[in-house]
Amino acid sequence: MGAWGYGLFQSDNEFDVVVSDIDEEACKLSKDPKLTLFKPKKEKRVVKKLNDGLFRELLQLFVRKEWNHGVIYLAVLSMQLGAKIPAKDLAYVHQTLTRSPMYEEAKAQVQKGLEGYKGEAWDFESNGLVETANASSSAEEESGPGGFMLLNVMEKWNLMQEGMPGKRHDDYYSRVMLLILTWILQVVQKVGRSKWSR
Repeated sequence: MGAWGYGLFQSDNEFDVVVSDIDEEACKLSKDPKLTLFKPKKEKRVVKKLNDGLFRELLQLFVRKEWNHGVIYLAVLSMQLGAKIPAKDLAYVHQTLTRSPMYEEAKAQVQKGLEGYKGEAWDFESNGLVETANASSSAEEESGPGGFMLLNVMEKWNLMQEGMPGKRHDDYYSRVMLLILTWILQVVQKVGRSKWSR
C-alpha cells in the first residue's frame, strides 16, 4: 500500500478500499457485475445508469451507512464521468466534505469541483502513479541507498480513506504492514541522504 501524492486518486488505499467498495455496491444495485465507476470502458452506459437512479440509490445507501468517504468519492467518480447530480445532492456532499478527514490537497480538489461542476465531465487534475513517476524521473534527482527512488509520501492514519462500514477488508493487515515498511524505507532513505551528503 502506498501513496504518491496527497490529491485525489493518489493512493492505493483509495483504489483498494474506497473505489472497490463503491464499485461492488454499484454492481449489486445495478445487477451488472462488470460495472465500474472509475474510468469505465463504456462511459455513456455508466452515466446513463447513474442518471437513471443509480447515483441516488448509492448516495442513499452510503448516507444510511454513515460512510462519508463513500458519499464524497461517489460524487467525485460521478463528476468525472459527467453524470447529472442534483444541486441538493451536491450541497449534501459539500456538507459531508467539511466534516470529513481528508488531505487538504484532495479536499481542495473536491471543493473546486463542487463549486464548478455543471453536469459535464470534470477533471480533478490528479496525477496518477505513472504521471508522478515520469515527473520524478529526472536525472538530477537524488537517489536513495541502492540507487532507487521512493515515490511514496507519508500517509497519516487519521486522514486515510475508510472503506464502507460493516465490510471486512481481508487485506487490511497486509496494507498496514506495507505502510509500516514504506515508512521504514523512507527513514532509511533520509538517513542515507544525510550520510551521503557529508
